[in-house]
Amino acid sequence: MEKIDKIAAQKAVDDNNITLWMSVTGNSARKLPAFLLDAGWADTGGIICCVHDDDMLSTGHDLFGYSISFEDTTSQRSKVVHVTTDLLIQGALVDPLLSRYSVLILQECHLRTIQIDVILGLLKKILKRRDDLRLLVSAATPECLDFISAYLPESRIISLETSTYPVDLHHTLSDIHNYMDTALETVLSSIGANSTGITAMFMPTQDGKRVYKELHGAPRFVESTAKLGFAFCLIDWMHLEHHILDSGTYDYVIVTSLPAELIARRVPVSTVIDSGFQELVFSRYGYAKMTKIVPVSQETANLRARIGGLTGSGKCFRLFTASTFEKLEKFELPEIWRLPLDHCILQLKSLGIDNTLRFDYPSPPPSAAVAEAMDRLALLGAIDSETRLTKPFGEQAAQLPLNPLHAMLLISSLEQGCFEQIATIIAVWLTKGEFFDHENSLPFIAQEGDALTWLNIYEGFVKAGPTRIAWCRKYSLDERRLSRAVHVRQQLLRILERRGIMAPKTELATSTTIRKCIAFVYKQNYASQAPDGSYRTANRSLTVKVHPSSVLYNRKGKWIVFEDTLENDGELFIKNLSTIEEEWMNS
Repeated sequence: MEKIDKIAAQKAVDDNNITLWMSVTGNSARKLPAFLLDAGWADTGGIICCVHDDDMLSTGHDLFGYSISFEDTTSQRSKVVHVTTDLLIQGALVDPLLSRYSVLILQECHLRTIQIDVILGLLKKILKRRDDLRLLVSAATPECLDFISAYLPESRIISLETSTYPVDLHHTLSDIHNYMDTALETVLSSIGANSTGITAMFMPTQDGKRVYKELHGAPRFVESTAKLGFAFCLIDWMHLEHHILDSGTYDYVIVTSLPAELIARRVPVSTVIDSGFQELVFSRYGYAKMTKIVPVSQETANLRARIGGLTGSGKCFRLFTASTFEKLEKFELPEIWRLPLDHCILQLKSLGIDNTLRFDYPSPPPSAAVAEAMDRLALLGAIDSETRLTKPFGEQAAQLPLNPLHAMLLISSLEQGCFEQIATIIAVWLTKGEFFDHENSLPFIAQEGDALTWLNIYEGFVKAGPTRIAWCRKYSLDERRLSRAVHVRQQLLRILERRGIMAPKTELATSTTIRKCIAFVYKQNYASQAPDGSYRTANRSLTVKVHPSSVLYNRKGKWIVFEDTLENDGELFIKNLSTIEEEWMNS
C-alpha cells in the first residue's frame, strides 16, 4: 500500500508552516505522529495532535492518547493525541489559539464535512498569530489539495508517498440505459484465465443489492463465477478484510456504495467498476435527511479509479462515456451546502464569532441556510433576538458534544426534573440502530412511544448485571449497542461535570414529565394523525409516515413528537416517536 518517506516528512514540517499532501488510504497520516515525535516536535511541551472526522481506536500506548465524543484516554504524559473535529473546536473555547499543540495533522479533508471546513477557517486565523504552529493537511484527492492550496496560499503541496501504479482506464463508447446490466457483463468479461484479484464495484445501495443478488445466485452466472467470492459491503466495512481473507478466495467482487478510500484502506483493489453514481445526504426543511442518488464528481471518479493502482497495475471500467466525465462537476459538493448549519453556528458563536456570515469559510454557505438555522436556534431558545447565545441555555448547549436539539433537551431536563431519564434516552439515540424486536421485547414496550420503550429496555439491561448477554438473547436485543449506550451515558455525565453543569439527583420522573420535556424542546417536530393513518407536521403541513421500527407503527395517536426523520423513495418517515397532549404544544 502507500509508503511514506520519513526524512521528507520531517523536513516538510521543519520548513513549512502549512504542508499539504495526498493520502488515499490514510496510511501516511497514521505514521506521521511517530516520525514527528522522533524529530523532537513534542520535546518542549507541545503536543502533536491528529484530527479525525470520526471516532477512532486507541493506539494502546501511554504516550499516545485519544479523545472522541464520549471517551478520553489522554493524560499528562500524552505527547501525541487523536481528537475528533468536534472536540478540537470544543478545545478552542478554552484555548482560542490551541497553544497546547505544536503540530496539528488534519486528516481526510476531501470529505469536506462542516466540521472540517470550520476548523480550516479557525486555523487560518490562528496561524496568523502563531508562527510556531505547524499544520499538516491530508486529502485523498489532488483536486481537494488544489482547492485548499488556493484557500491557504502560504501552504506547500509535497509528495510524501510513493507514486501509484498505472491504471488502465476504460469508458463506454456510448451512453447506456441500464448500468446494472453493463456492470454484470463487465464482471464476467474481466474474468479470464488470469486471476482478477479484488474488484470493487461502486453503485448506489439498492442497485448494488440487485447486482449482488444476480452475481451471487442467478443460474446464468453460477458457472462463470464459481471461483469468485462476493461481498455486499455497506455499513459493516470494518469486517471486510477478515471476510475476504477467511474465504480463501483471492478473486473477489465487492459491491459497495461506500467511499473508495474506505475500501482501499482494508483490501488491495486491482479492478474498479464505476457506475458513475453515488449517494449523498441532503437536508429538507432543516431536519429531514434525504439520501439522493446523484452523479459523481470528477474528483470522486478519479479517486475510485486511483485505488485500482495502489498495489500494482490496475484497471478501471467506467460505465459512462469520456464526454460524460468531462461534463461532471470538478469538485464534490461540501456538506456546508447541503446539511443544516445549526451546530456549526452555535459553535462559532461560542467562539465569539457573532457574525457567522462573515466567517472565512473555505466554501461560504448559502445565506438562506444560515438564516434558517438562526430561526431554529431562536425557537430552541439557544440564541436571543439579537442572535447572541442565551444565558445559560445557549452557552451551556454550545459546550456539549451534542447537536443543538439533544443539548437543549438535556439542559431542559435539569429544570423539569427528569434528567436521569432524558440522559438515558439521549444515550440510546446516539448509539443508533434498532435495539429490539417488537414481538420478543413485548414486556418493555410503552404505549407512549419509543423514548419510554428504550428507557424500559435500558433499565432492564442495567439491572441484568452479569447476565446481560443471556438477558439480551432472551429478549432479542443487541447487547453491544446497549453496552455502548451505557458507556455513552457515563461519559456524558462526566462531560457535564467538567463543564460545570451539575446534574441534581432527581426522583423517578413520570411518563408525563419525560414526554413534556421532549415536547418542549422539539417544538418544530409536532405531528397530528390524519384519518388515513399518516401524520401531518404542525409547522409545514408535510405528510409523513411512522417508520416501521417505531412501536407506534400501525397504532393510533392523535398528536406525536418525533426526534428523527428519514426519506426513502420520496416518502418522509418519522422515527423515535412519543405521544403528546395537544395542550402541551402551547406551554
